[in-house]
Amino acid sequence: MALPVRRLLLRLTLATMAVVLVATLFIRPSSSAITYLVVDLAAVDQGSGAVVRGPNAAGHAVGGGRVAGKHRGLLFTRGGVQEIRGTSGSDYTTVLGINDAGDAVGSSNTPAAMRAFRATSVGTVGELPPLAGDTASIAFAVNKKGEAVGFSSGRRGEQAVLWAPDNSVTALPGASAALASRALGINERGDAVGSLTTGFGAHAILWRAGRGEQDLGTLPGHTTSEALAVNTPGDSVGYSADAIGGRRAVLWRSGGTIVDLGTLPGGDFSQSLGINNPGDVVGVSTSTLGSRAFLWTGKDALRDLNDLIAPAPFVLTQAVGINDAGVIVAIGRDVDHTKASGGHDDAHEFPIRIFLLVPSGAKP
Repeated sequence: MALPVRRLLLRLTLATMAVVLVATLFIRPSSSAITYLVVDLAAVDQGSGAVVRGPNAAGHAVGGGRVAGKHRGLLFTRGGVQEIRGTSGSDYTTVLGINDAGDAVGSSNTPAAMRAFRATSVGTVGELPPLAGDTASIAFAVNKKGEAVGFSSGRRGEQAVLWAPDNSVTALPGASAALASRALGINERGDAVGSLTTGFGAHAILWRAGRGEQDLGTLPGHTTSEALAVNTPGDSVGYSADAIGGRRAVLWRSGGTIVDLGTLPGGDFSQSLGINNPGDVVGVSTSTLGSRAFLWTGKDALRDLNDLIAPAPFVLTQAVGINDAGVIVAIGRDVDHTKASGGHDDAHEFPIRIFLLVPSGAKP
């Protein structure tokens, strides 16, 4: 699946791989929050359309970035950065999901259209085809059984689909009747989440394995929602948004309730991006200091991850995922770049840095 990337040139620079030890004195005396060691994985030119996803059980992350003039699929590990090759001859590949076995899914540009692919840990690559009559497909997530989800698109628009381990494709329930639909996450049971768009807007959807679709709903007064990830117990996360697009991070519990996770102090926007089986949630929230990566737990509620690491010359702006061991993949930006952009730490001209946050006491 993965081939070493030699000399990532000017567009992709390997990180120093130094482990930044957490200074426990940085924690407020009353805090009982977990602290983290930070492993610096890589830096990617954000202007190249960089994407970062993960981690799997091994702490590996995936994504895409420009290398040697082409947008390549990438695997980020503590040992370095490797290339994940999509469909043959493609000049634009992005990896959007990885399972605990090391199999990855994503999309590659072909002469005709974008096509989803599956790259196994042993190096084989297979196309994940669109539905009959469609021309394009994208895969966003894959579970340990080898089931992948995403969407197929063509004249009928986008339709949420599931690919079986043999790469055969089927539309998820309700997809053909919606204006648009996409599946963005899948758990080990085969439950998928995403969104369906109807005349009333987009709503977060849960597709239970072997059953129909379930509308997860929105927060009171909101009009749209989307689910991005689901854990094995069936809890889902994503966002709920009001009529003008203001988003709030939410947790849909398997019992049917929706929880508003709030924002960091001074913030007016938040979005959940990942959840593990214990129910810990990560994502992004605005605050008085700008966009910040957050961790939410049932015990400590919403916390700025920058408060849970040692003082550093970078800012964690987004946490994209968390595994069952509590290891988090986060992206950030050097403090100097944030200052240079006038406080806008989402400025696209500066590289993004990719980190693993390992719970203190675990193997760094």
